[in-house]
Amino acid sequence: MDMRILPLSSLLLFGLAAAAPPVQPPHRLTSDQARRLALLVAGHDHIDTADTHIEFNSMDMNAAFIRGFSSFIVIRESASQEPDETLRRYAVSQRTGSVWEMTLCTRYRFPELVHLQHELLGKNADASDDEIAMEKRRLGCDVNNPRPAM
Repeated sequence: MDMRILPLSSLLLFGLAAAAPPVQPPHRLTSDQARRLALLVAGHDHIDTADTHIEFNSMDMNAAFIRGFSSFIVIRESASQEPDETLRRYAVSQRTGSVWEMTLCTRYRFPELVHLQHELLGKNADASDDEIAMEKRRLGCDVNNPRPAM
């Protein structure tokens, strides 16, 4: 083998590796973007978040309530001595933008939501069946008992 070819081929391989663009991690939703998705879903659930008796709060205090998700709780404050009512508990996947109702283990999917998910995440918003199953497990939902998307 010609020994002049070996250093040249090594140099060529090194040059190609150095010229390759760095692999970018997938875009993740910010808490504000996740909140936008959850508010859209609350409207879809006919919850008027402008009502002064409705509270829409993050469940993520110093750390994520559920790792990989932004979590929100929607409460109707009681106007009397009755206890407040929890209306919904939403979890928004920071990676796929999937919005789940945690108590019902329901994943939302409707045109306006899909549009906003794609606006915020691009192609990362298209969750595969495996990603959906993983999200269900992380939320503590029974993967073998599927519930319809809302």
